Amino acid sequence: MGRNKPNTMKIAIFTNINSPATDFYRTVGCYAYMGHDIRYLAIESAKWYDLMDVDVVVAKSPNGMAYFEMLRECKRMGKKIIIDHDDNLHETTRTNPAHVGLSHEAMRKTVEDCFGFANHIIYSTDALQKYYMFYHEGIASTVINNGWNPIIQPFMPVPKIEDKIRFIWRGSMHHLDDIGSIASYINELAEDESCDVAMLGIQDFIMAHLFPKVKTKEWNSSLFGYFETLNNSQCHYGLFPLLKNDFNFAKSNIFAIEMLVAGGVTIAPKGIPEYNIPGVIKYENFGDVLSAVKNKDFDREAIVKEGREYLNDVLRVDKTNKKRELILNNLN
Repeated sequence: MGRNKPNTMKIAIFTNINSPATDFYRTVGCYAYMGHDIRYLAIESAKWYDLMDVDVVVAKSPNGMAYFEMLRECKRMGKKIIIDHDDNLHETTRTNPAHVGLSHEAMRKTVEDCFGFANHIIYSTDALQKYYMFYHEGIASTVINNGWNPIIQPFMPVPKIEDKIRFIWRGSMHHLDDIGSIASYINELAEDESCDVAMLGIQDFIMAHLFPKVKTKEWNSSLFGYFETLNNSQCHYGLFPLLKNDFNFAKSNIFAIEMLVAGGVTIAPKGIPEYNIPGVIKYENFGDVLSAVKNKDFDREAIVKEGREYLNDVLRVDKTNKKRELILNNLN
């Protein structure tokens, strides 16, 4: 029941309009290329009859009572459930706007209880799997890193440094404390006539307080508009500062992928597992790396080339999807 042909499944994917990028990397942009019959449903409006004829339900980082109730109903209907978890929702810091809601015990319990409905759990990083395994003993889990989709994300020409060295940071209010860790350097870059620095995602009035001379642009609500902005930025280096805490240790490789696609090199702190990959410059002291970058000590084109080879050899989405297909074929 629910199948069109052998090995083809009807799959319902719950989407989140507020996080199109993670939907793309974790669910929508993966399953869409696997040859199955896919249905996309917003968790806020999905009804039981939308799910009557599906074989598998895919839920990304479920939390909250509405999500819990929907997954419980799917379980009652006998649906197979895959949970894809891509953030440490138990370890947000007080500086994270989501902390107020996620820190409540009742909210955390919904995350934990949703695990209990799963037939299989997929994690975006090893750190997440290690952290949450305790909450779903007896339920199998697999780590599948974010993949690169060459159809949607073709490589851009690597921009040459002809006048200014261009830096870019992108993120949300969730990472104000992280960007604050290198704020003095960013403001220095904004004053340096040999450099150009831009930031995407922080509201302009906050930028006026913290980074008054930095170019700024708020989030593009279009996922493909966001991709277009990065690809057209002609950036040479992407800044990805992260404080070392449990929330950040579980961060995934999305920014590194996007920088390599755009032809840029990510600069990230040592000790963040998913950024210990080719195509990333790791730092102990940000100032030391920044000085080397400004002195043009790095062979940037060689670093991008190595990183892109890694994307093609390891993270191409058709390769990472083989793990998803294996999970689908072995659901019980």
